[in-house]
Formats: sequence, C-alpha cells, structure tokens
Amino acid sequence: MVVETLFNNLATVFSANDLLAFGLLLCIGLLHRWVSQWGTFFLVASNLPISLAHELAHYLTALALGGQPTGFTIWPKIGKDKRWVFGSISFRPTMLSALPTTLAPLLWLPVGGLLLLSRVELAQGSLEKLCIIYLAAYVCIAASMLSFMDIKVAVTHPMSLLFWGGICWGTSILLG
Repeated sequence: MVVETLFNNLATVFSANDLLAFGLLLCIGLLHRWVSQWGTFFLVASNLPISLAHELAHYLTALALGGQPTGFTIWPKIGKDKRWVFGSISFRPTMLSALPTTLAPLLWLPVGGLLLLSRVELAQGSLEKLCIIYLAAYVCIAASMLSFMDIKVAVTHPMSLLFWGGICWGTSILLG
C-alpha cells in the first residue's frame, strides 16, 4: 500500500520520460564507476572530460574576474593523502574573484539540466544523438561537484563571501 502510494505520487510529479532519464543517468554513473576500477588508464581517461569541464569553469571565471589564473592542469596525480587529484588551477583570490571562481563549476549543473530538458528537440529522433546528450549531461552534472579544496578556498576568503553576499542582498532588495 505504501509503495503503491509513493509510486502514484512520483508518477504525478515525474513523467515516465523523467524517470527514464534519471535511470539512464544512474546507469551512466554506475558504468563510469565500473570502468574507473579497470585500472589507472581507464580511471584517468573516464575522468578527463569531467576534469576538463570542472577546471575550465574555474579558469574562465578567474580570468573574467581578474583572478590572474595560472597553473591550469588536468593531468592527474596522487595527492599527499594518497587520493587522486584530477586537475587543479592556481589563481590570485581577491575580494571580487575568490567566491565566484571557487563556485564556478556549479554553473555546469543548469547546463546539464537544460540538456536533459531539451533532449527530445536536440536528438531529433536519433538514438546516437540521444546517447551523446545523456553522456554530455552526465559530464556536466559530474563536473559541477565541488571538491574539498573548492569549499576550503571559498570559506577562507570571508571578504569575498561578504562582498558577494552584499551584492545578492542588495539585488534582492532592489528587485523586491
């Protein structure tokens, strides 16, 4: 009874296509995890597009906001804690650049969402195009995940947090 009620509630919120899209993204994620366990080459190769998108978001935002980005790399290495580091960027965190640069990969999330929302129009009935759209959406969503270092840089620059918080507060007051 409870399961049936839950399923009926889900069916009113999500269409069958939405559930299929979520299932396919979940399958892509599981496939990515499985391939990553085949060895170092497959781990690096399967994470390369995600790392490129993630680090590119940091780089372009730092460049646009005067953060003077340097040291852009997507070459993976094993960090001090024996975990993989798939990419990095160095930049000069300022009041203007620190917070947006560290949070920039989050912008990939709406891109992935838009790909999923417009998948039918973009695919035009082609299964190959649909598969590419789902894969691109997965890369966008995975690239939007913030690392511990991203969060650490964001919170260690309180003036940037206050500045952008003030901008958001002021904008909300002006817009009502």
